[in-house]
Formats: sequence, C-alpha cells, structure tokens
Amino acid sequence: MISRLLIKLHRVLGTILSILFLMWFLSGMVMMYHTYARVQDSQRLEFAEKADGNALPMEELLDRASLPTDFVTSVVMRKTAGKNTLAFRYADGTERLVNAENGEAINRYQADDLGQIANRWHTGEASLKDTLNAIDIWLVGVYPVKEWPVYHYTFNGDDKAELYLSSRTGEALQYTTASSRFWSWIGAIPHWIYIKQLRATGRQPWTDVVLWFSGIGAIMCLLGLVVGIRSAVLAYRSKKKKITPYVKPLYKWHHVLGMVFGLFALTWVFSGYMSLQRVPEWMVKVHEAHNAQADVKGSSVLPLAGYRYDYRKVAEQLDVKRLTWTAFNGHPIYKVENAAGVELIDALNGQPYVIDEEKCQGLAQKLAGEKQKADVEKLDEYDNYYISLSGKLALPVWRLTIDDEDGSAYYINPVNGDVRYYNHNTRLRKWLYGGLHSFSGKFFLHHPVLRVVLMWLLLLGGAALSATGVFLGIRRCWKWMASAS
Repeated sequence: MISRLLIKLHRVLGTILSILFLMWFLSGMVMMYHTYARVQDSQRLEFAEKADGNALPMEELLDRASLPTDFVTSVVMRKTAGKNTLAFRYADGTERLVNAENGEAINRYQADDLGQIANRWHTGEASLKDTLNAIDIWLVGVYPVKEWPVYHYTFNGDDKAELYLSSRTGEALQYTTASSRFWSWIGAIPHWIYIKQLRATGRQPWTDVVLWFSGIGAIMCLLGLVVGIRSAVLAYRSKKKKITPYVKPLYKWHHVLGMVFGLFALTWVFSGYMSLQRVPEWMVKVHEAHNAQADVKGSSVLPLAGYRYDYRKVAEQLDVKRLTWTAFNGHPIYKVENAAGVELIDALNGQPYVIDEEKCQGLAQKLAGEKQKADVEKLDEYDNYYISLSGKLALPVWRLTIDDEDGSAYYINPVNGDVRYYNHNTRLRKWLYGGLHSFSGKFFLHHPVLRVVLMWLLLLGGAALSATGVFLGIRRCWKWMASAS
C-alpha cells in the first residue's frame, strides 16, 4: 500500500517537474561556459572619466551640502558627465549624491548628461531606445527601484551592444551584447527561472518560487530513488534475476537511468536549493554574527575627520577612476581604482599603504581578544573555501584564523583590502552548494579535465533521465485526458 502511494506520488511530481529538470540540466551545460549577461566592474572603470582635484575641501563640502557627518558608512568619488561627484551612504541606508565642485545635491541626471556618459561605452554612436520605469529581463539582478527612470541605449555596431544607465547616479546598471544575450537566453535565464514579473519588486517572490520548485524536486528525486531501488531489488530476487522489472523501453530506460544518475539529480537539485538558503542553526549554530567588512575596517562607520590627507591631492597625483574612503583596523585609507588596477593610499600622509603580515597580526589579535588564539598565514594558492575555478579571485591573500566557537576565518586581499569570511556554518553551505553543484574544491581545481568530463557526463545523464520523465509524463497526461473524455 505504501509502495503504491510512493510510486503514484513520484509519478505525479515527475509529470509536473520533469520538463523543469530537463531545462535545468540542458541550461546547466551552457552555464559551464556562459553566465547571465552583466556589466563588469572592470568595464565601469575602463569607460569612466578620470577624476581630478577640482573639488571643495571635505569640511567645506559637507557644510555647503548640509550633510551629516555621523554614521557615514561609505564615501565614493568619481567623475560623471564632466563633474566630480561624491556619493555618501549612511547606516540607515540613505544615500546622498553631491557635486564635489560646489556642494550642490544631484537628484537626477538629465538626458544630455546620460547621452554623454553612454557615448564613452562604445565606438558606435549611442541612441536612446527607451526610458524605463519598470523592470525588464536584463535588469532583474539590479532591482533598480531607486534608479527610475533608467535610460536604455543601443549602439550601431556589429556586436549590437545595449547599455542601461541610472538617472540617479549616472552609473551603468547593465551592458549586454548580442552574444551575451543569446547565451543568457539559453543558459542563465531558464536555469535561474529569471522571470521579470517575479523580480519586479525584489528578490522574495522569485526566491520563494525557486525554493519551492527545487525543494519539491528534491522530494521527487528521493521518492524516485526509493521506488527505483525497491523495484530493482524485487526484480533481482525474482527467478529471472533481472536488473529492472520493466519491459516497455521508456519505462526501462527511465528506471536504469534513475538508478545510475538519480543520486546526482537529487544532490544537484538540493544544492540548487542551498544556493538560496542558509544552513539552519539547529544544524550548525552561529555563536556570533559577524560583519566581516566592519571587522576588518575596525568599524562600519567612517570617521571622516580622520582622513587628514586631502583627497583632492590623491585625485591630482594619481589616475583615479574611483576613489573610495575605507579603513583597515581603524586606520583610514583611500582606495584608488582605475582600469589598470587598485592602489591603497594612507589617508594620514598620502603614502602607499601596504597590508602586510604585521598589520594582519595586529588585526587578528584584536579580533581574537585575550582569551582566543589567532593565526595569520599568507596563501599563495587557493584552499577549499577561498577558491575560484576560473581563477578570478586574487592571490596571494592573507588568511586570519580565529580560534573561536565559530571557527572564524577572514581572507584579506592585500592589494585592495577586500575581505571574505567563513565560519563552520558557511563552510558547510559552501560544500552543500558549491561542492555539490559545480564541484568547487581544490581537488577539481587541480584536475580540471576530470571535472569537465564528470560534469558533462552527469549533466547529460540527468538530461536523459529527465527527457524520459517528460515523455512518460506526456503519455500519462494523454491517457488521463482520453479516459476523462
């Protein structure tokens, strides 16, 4: 009785979800090489204007713009449409953009300014295609509610490039080409179920849909494994010693493929579920919540008075496309970015700032306190957590390990001060998502051919399993309709 119920439940769920699984496996093959089209930060820096020293002193600028100095969490300088600007972000989430040359507030950029910005992005002439006040498929990852209207430009080039600019900040929200759009349509968009209506107001509706589909899909796979193993055992125990009890080719292939690739289908859809879900604390408790950026900076709030070296001198002396006020263990520093790379400048004296072992030791001891041990190590190669299969994460990196209840580890990029944080909970999530879904680990990093062959084999097997499920589902629906009529 119970086995019949499990079989029926698996069949019903399979009829509903098998086409979704087939789409996931086929699009997963594309995503091994192409992800969702998005504007790269390197592009923003390449096409940005060079900032200069034509600006007010910080104290005068704050006074003219009537900006509060408390609870400033971020300050960024860039040049937009010929004007040096400063963007201030506060702890309550509010943002203020001001003209650094006269202290006037910038509420929205006009069409002429945005057209000037757009023309820097391409050799072809920019043409305004649309002024958007609602999301489209290429803005689903940005949630540009604050940016309306968004100006959508096209360029008269062979690559058919398109650019989306925020009228609030003048920044590029998205940049696509015909090629990146094509691969997105057959890869990331179906794989991530990117439907613009689900993401028009934020992540939540879309997140719920993906979690429900992947969660129920995992249950379907688990039921299929239970039913398939039971059927195989009963068939082998019979007089004929068969591997499968099914005679009809479609049923037989679905059973055999399920026995071979069913476990992978289960772990793959479960790892997809974990891409949007945290490991619950009843499994691995988090004893202390950490804001890694604030831990490394020394505070989430910037002490603006501590930046004694005039930011205008930095803009005059260096090639600055973006200048960010930041800190390391309470020490104020400027982060200078341009197309060539990143440089840290001491905000007390204007000298280059180096995040070395001594500074990391000091930070580690501060984070550990008196009762806990701390260790600092320079990594010249990836470990299982600070890892990028494509090699995009910078090396070397400082790893600060704190002997606390959470097993805290901070990975600090000495070039730009960027930080990543792991504890026992997030390490488990790393394996449940990255490990199971894309085989992200040191072993496969050192054996890339094996990883590619294994991924292709499993994805093709999963697609074949799903395809037999689709045909069985169609046949089942046809029979239901025929019997109903």
